[in-house]
Amino acid sequence: MESDQAEGEQLLRRQRKSDRRRKSFFPSPRFLNCSQFLRSLLLLLITSNIVAPIRANDLKKFSDSASQKRVFSVLRLHIENESQLRFLMDEFLRNSTRLDFWKEPSSVGEDAHVMIARGPMLDDFAGRLHEQNISLSVMIENVSDLIRKRESEREKATERKKASNGEFQRDDPSIWPLFDDGSAIRSVRRRKASSLGRFSMAKYHSFSDVIHHLNALALNFPSRVQVQPIGTTHEGRQIPLIKIGTGPAGSKPAIWIDGGIHAREWISPAAVLYMIDQLVTGYDTQPMIRQLIDQLDWFIVPLLNPDGYEYSRSSSDPEVRLWRKNRSPVQCTQISTGLFSPPQSQCCQGVDLNRNFDWFFGQVGSSSDPCSEIYAGNFAFSEPETRSVRDFISQQRGRVKTFMTFHSYSQILMYPFGHSLRTYPQDVEELSDVALRAAQALQSTYGTKYTVGTGADTLYPASGGSEDWAKGRMGVKFSFLFELRPEDSVYDGFLLPESQILPTARETWEAVKVIAASTLKLFPF
Repeated sequence: MESDQAEGEQLLRRQRKSDRRRKSFFPSPRFLNCSQFLRSLLLLLITSNIVAPIRANDLKKFSDSASQKRVFSVLRLHIENESQLRFLMDEFLRNSTRLDFWKEPSSVGEDAHVMIARGPMLDDFAGRLHEQNISLSVMIENVSDLIRKRESEREKATERKKASNGEFQRDDPSIWPLFDDGSAIRSVRRRKASSLGRFSMAKYHSFSDVIHHLNALALNFPSRVQVQPIGTTHEGRQIPLIKIGTGPAGSKPAIWIDGGIHAREWISPAAVLYMIDQLVTGYDTQPMIRQLIDQLDWFIVPLLNPDGYEYSRSSSDPEVRLWRKNRSPVQCTQISTGLFSPPQSQCCQGVDLNRNFDWFFGQVGSSSDPCSEIYAGNFAFSEPETRSVRDFISQQRGRVKTFMTFHSYSQILMYPFGHSLRTYPQDVEELSDVALRAAQALQSTYGTKYTVGTGADTLYPASGGSEDWAKGRMGVKFSFLFELRPEDSVYDGFLLPESQILPTARETWEAVKVIAASTLKLFPF
């Protein structure tokens, strides 16, 4: 026992010395076999502060207590056979060890990415990986460090912008609408042009800034832009929709676009805001844009999950920044802890909104466990965010010809249906043709390659998705889901730097234009 303690103290001194030299305790990010990884893991457990998992009924203290003392890493797991795939899919669906799959296990030959806290959970998981002979590498050694690096990059970019443009004061649009009286309108009109010029498309913005920008667009371009709320979230935020179009209302075919359904996927709303900018500002100078606006109505929700998005912005704690779901109230379930032990209460918060639509709800690729990252909710459309989509599109049923929803990451363009392998709508050839041409246009910009297919065929079967619901229930002709940058071989994952916003948005916009042109060709106005 004394020798173990002495060895541990010696290792701790070595680790502190290594930290001062800014060297990684984990091995370099190359593939290891699990025996090698376990040896590194045992050293890590000796020299780490092991913190017990946070109590599930104390979720609000995640960023203030034990979770801050934990270190999270992201592992890349290589799937070599069907047995390993089944094992990882079971781990993904059960999620009994608080694994956060950034990239879900999909097929043999592909990788899965999983975030996990170092300590007992990693010890247990690594042991099970060893039993399955699953090779792995460390994709992100310390997620908190990468989050703080991204925050520092954003702060430096903001300071540079302030230095070049000067300070800019905004009205607080925390309560909708911003323009609640004449004084507010006059205040914004005095500086509306300035506000547009200072809203950077190369930045991850707060929800408050997004609302302000949308309202500024409506004031600057009243003949073709209107903004309205379509629903209210659990925390009281109103979900903004911007309509872009000219001419009489209700007479033209329409396109729906939404972003930010998953809180941590910041590149999604950033890319959608870029699309809004291209439509609104390109009308007077680009004949193609003028045609797309004169002959189509665009219904765009850049941030469908504002509660989750703002929560993900509130802390550098990985369990906060990497939050996926909405912020629905805490739900508690009883879990068994053993044959002779009383059940324990487990309480968790949030619903995966892209499992909450009424399309084979709760059947596959989702969970009934409120603590799961893919918890589908108590019933279809249980959440105000998904109900807002349902209610608006139902009112426009027959007019909405194209539905596009934007996610990240993996660089995949999907069309229905995603609930079952090799299950397609009757017009799958048309959908596939449009998707392939859109992917080619996207690739022509920077060479970025996308996989094209159904969600079930390219990733894994999952029910309750919005793109399937739009096609299967609402009869929308073209329905697509984009998984944006990065590709799965890039380590950033959901922590894509701001320097990648404009390249991602520009190439995606080229794909959207192809889909819009196809819509207009099939449904001329």
